[in-house]
Amino acid sequence: MSTRPPHRWRLAAINIGAMVLLLGAATFLPPDTSLGDRQKSGVLKLCVPQSFPPLVTEDAAAPGYDVELAGAIAGKMELRLQVNRLPSIGRDFNPRNWALTRAQCDLVGGGVADSVQSQSFLQTIPTQARTGWMGISATGTLPEAGSSVAVLPGTSGLNRVALSTWLRSQDLRAVLVRNPAELSQALESGTAQAAITERFLVSGIDLDENAFQPFWLDAPGFGSVPMALGLWKGDQTLKRAVDSALGELEQSGFSERLRDSYGVDTALSS
Repeated sequence: MSTRPPHRWRLAAINIGAMVLLLGAATFLPPDTSLGDRQKSGVLKLCVPQSFPPLVTEDAAAPGYDVELAGAIAGKMELRLQVNRLPSIGRDFNPRNWALTRAQCDLVGGGVADSVQSQSFLQTIPTQARTGWMGISATGTLPEAGSSVAVLPGTSGLNRVALSTWLRSQDLRAVLVRNPAELSQALESGTAQAAITERFLVSGIDLDENAFQPFWLDAPGFGSVPMALGLWKGDQTLKRAVDSALGELEQSGFSERLRDSYGVDTALSS
């Protein structure tokens, strides 16, 4: 009986053959034409909610941080920015449920958090703006155990599940509201003794400043979250061009001046 060891070269040959087949298959993948298509059309399409101050506003003179930033990016790429305002953005905290399409959007702004949840659906490019959970109450603190808290998640993709779990651990009952008007009504009517929403929504809520005070939600795991522009997964050539344009704007000081103008600096202070 032969006792010769198996030919190791055979295993190596099989592995090399498999790699060659994989590399060969990759040549049949469709090319990434995302940047070329934009250059041919001359247009870069940005999808945003109807209004999400200060990232998106309805003021033509100051249309919002994300809108102006995207416009400057388009300018660097020698493209014209087209802003598409979609009411579906922000109706659900999960971007997958915003019903966005490639035909409508090259970029998505106005409340995209650079979070794991957003990244499961989109590529993200941080914009240096930051957000986080804020509370509103008559005392500037959370109410006692057993109280009701109105929660308005917003569009940014902050972790609503973690917030809900934490509220239960504090023996506080979360009452989900759909818009700033419902939040105001819940507080003013006494239906809720406090409210929690994200940073950028607070400034747009119509409340008596003498009766209600905003405050940062000071709890483990609720630190600030960077905001971002979203792009479709697979659009690598477009992403590289947007990254490059954003880098130039940062180097020139334009981005910093824009952050100062809209008050979306990176620091979150009380």
